Amino acid sequence: MKKIVYLFALLLATGSSWANIVINGTRVIYPEKSKEVIVQLVNNGDDPSLVQSWIDDGDINSTPETARVPFLLSPPVVKVSGHNGQQLRIKKLPALLPGDRESVFYLNVLDIPPVPENLKNQNTVQLAIKSRIKLFYRPLSLRGSLDDALTKMEIQAESREIRLVNNSPFHITVANIAISGKELLLNDAVMVNPFSQASASAKRPIAKGQTIQVKYVDDLGAYKSKSFVVR
Repeated sequence: MKKIVYLFALLLATGSSWANIVINGTRVIYPEKSKEVIVQLVNNGDDPSLVQSWIDDGDINSTPETARVPFLLSPPVVKVSGHNGQQLRIKKLPALLPGDRESVFYLNVLDIPPVPENLKNQNTVQLAIKSRIKLFYRPLSLRGSLDDALTKMEIQAESREIRLVNNSPFHITVANIAISGKELLLNDAVMVNPFSQASASAKRPIAKGQTIQVKYVDDLGAYKSKSFVVR
């Protein structure tokens, strides 16, 4: 009897050369007025892949069986032929979410490659790649845009500790902070929740009154930059 053991690798960004299945985009925006949103998958490989997809509310160890979210995703499991695409449809279910700020969820896409013909009926180990991107639910009541939200953000610093204060109803993802073109953040990108703050560590001390450039991620997944004076 053959035995297949799947090893799961988690990708927080799409487009890895390991994965045949690629998500078109690095984030999903779900406006409240939309009946559904569509996410496009593409199989860049020659072989078919079995794809399993689900949405979670922040648990990186979630599974389709344990995730509990107010969204319906279809199809949850689908076979995608080589060099072909597949649409995932996401529909909001009747559930109460905050109306004064965004809510964040995560779309998981698991790419399970087929067993090679020459390894069938043998004990094999296969690598299944899981891509995970953010899904933002955006209430109709929110005014302005993510770019406008940046004008309401404050940057505070004390030596090497940076405090990012988000005074807007949008999630702000800070990819890095730079002074004179030299990037400062020691850690990865920082997402600051609406009406909240987050901390980050810098490679060297930052003084109040200095002008810094904040690189952030917009709705399309592109990097933009805005200047701030440190408070």
